[in-house]
Amino acid sequence: MEMNIAGAFVYFKIFGIPITQTTVSSLVVTIILCLACVKLGKRLKKRPDGVQVMVEKAIDMLYNMVEGSMGKHNLHWAPFIGTIFMSSICGTFIGLTGFLRSVTADLSCTLAWSVLVSVIIWRNNIKYNGVKSWLKGFTEPIVIMTPMNVISEIAQPVAMAFRHFGNVAGGGVITTILYMAFSLASAGVMNLIARSNIAVCIVLIALGALLLFRILMKKHRLIGAWLGIMSLALGVFGMLQMFGILSGVPVLAFGIPAVLSCYFDLFSGFVQAYVFTLLTMTYIAGSCPAPEAKAEEN
Repeated sequence: MEMNIAGAFVYFKIFGIPITQTTVSSLVVTIILCLACVKLGKRLKKRPDGVQVMVEKAIDMLYNMVEGSMGKHNLHWAPFIGTIFMSSICGTFIGLTGFLRSVTADLSCTLAWSVLVSVIIWRNNIKYNGVKSWLKGFTEPIVIMTPMNVISEIAQPVAMAFRHFGNVAGGGVITTILYMAFSLASAGVMNLIARSNIAVCIVLIALGALLLFRILMKKHRLIGAWLGIMSLALGVFGMLQMFGILSGVPVLAFGIPAVLSCYFDLFSGFVQAYVFTLLTMTYIAGSCPAPEAKAEEN
């Protein structure tokens, strides 16, 4: 397999078109969202209950968010905004499967979304103001500003794409580096324990058991529980490695990368999806003014 500039592997090619990890992940996300829409849209009740209540609440929140950010006259954009948000959320979270790549960790994906938003903005400006007025905006206030205005139009989608892509890809890189660092540290500590006397393993096991027992009896804090579990694990796996039964287990990597992943993959992914969606609503709303505002301008 070969790797392209964005870092996604190319599985194969169809008529010369490369099918990358991102392509497969995007297809899976699209299928999941389509199936979810079909499933949730079936057998709706007049008196909703269960899942239907949560879905209707989520849709209501979406329309309220669009109305608050873009105005009531732009409510028809709500399905598009919801699609962008859910595609970003699912595209980021699908990387947690371990065998599929996060869609938003590929610059080509976020850049395609940003260019689509820019095309919508340009289309709306032409629709409401005309081609001449749209082109006139590139030369005002003076003709010499034309290059700067053109650069500004290009920089907008590029900035949106890099912001989303950079945060998601950067979070994944940081988590991977930390996991590798903890794995290397674990290998060093485990080898040191395995080469020492068996009494060291027994002491670690006894210390871990004592800490866990005190926590169960007196309800100590979570840090004490983590230290007890780590001490017990180091003793047990160190003894197993000493006898040649089991080796290479990254004991020190237990828990910490997972907690960091909750921030970089879950929280940060949600925040970046919301920021991208909010910017999309802001830019589109600027190109779709309210009817009364257009009347005042005329």
